[in-house]
Order: sequence, then structure tokens, then C-alpha cells
Amino acid sequence: MNSAGKVLLYILLFTLAAFLVSIVFMYTREDPEAVRKKNSNIRVEVLNGCGENRLAMKVANVLRKQGFNVVKIGNAGQSDFENTVVIERSTEDYTNAKYFAKRIGCKYIGRDIDPALHLEVTLILGRDYLKYFADVEQEF
Repeated sequence: MNSAGKVLLYILLFTLAAFLVSIVFMYTREDPEAVRKKNSNIRVEVLNGCGENRLAMKVANVLRKQGFNVVKIGNAGQSDFENTVVIERSTEDYTNAKYFAKRIGCKYIGRDIDPALHLEVTLILGRDYLKYFADVEQEF
């Protein structure tokens, strides 16, 4: 094969690779409107578990901007949580908590089903909250 043929082959392979990458990207990219709609179906309670002033209110604003339906904010029963925790409130299989935790990047998930709360998820903010909400101090 001469050098012109090799160049043509490399161009063809590069074009094919770029096409395949674009196809993969197109099918793995999330539709922002679909994400916002799914987020709006999750009722969230945000509790300050680390004692930081007005933290639950600030994080609630961040979550609302992402489309989550924050229905309650307040303080947790204690203010010494080291880690931020997502608690499933409505399903045995952790569906909502897993989704919500993935959206914010949290790895600590628990379950305490309580239909009387009319919530899908409770978020308890621990001292590590900046890992998940790095820009929260810009709120207010």
C-alpha cells in the first residue's frame, strides 16, 4: 500500500471513530428537561445536621435550582453529623434515595420508611457538606 492509500485509510478510520464517539455520546447524554421533570417528582426534606448557620435553607435553594421539590427544611435532632446522609422515606428498594444520592454525589444512604411524612427523601447535611454543595456559600 502506498503512502497516499495509508493516509486515506487513516482519515477514514479517524472519521469512523469520531462518528462512533458521537453516537455513544448522543445516547448516553441526559436530557436536561427529563432530569428536571424527574427531580421535581421527588419531595425532599433538608435537615442541618452540622450546626452551620442557615445551611439547610442555602442547600434547599441549590436543590430547588436543580428542580427538586424541597418541601421542608430544618435542623436535625443532633448537630454532630460527620457525613451527609440521604434517607429513603417511601420505597423499600431505595429507588428515590439512590437517584437523589447519585445526583448530588453522596455515597451514604439509609432507609427509614414513614408514609406520614409525605416525602421521598430526607437529606441530613453533615460536616462534609462542601463535598456535595461546594458553591453553597454563594447562596444569600
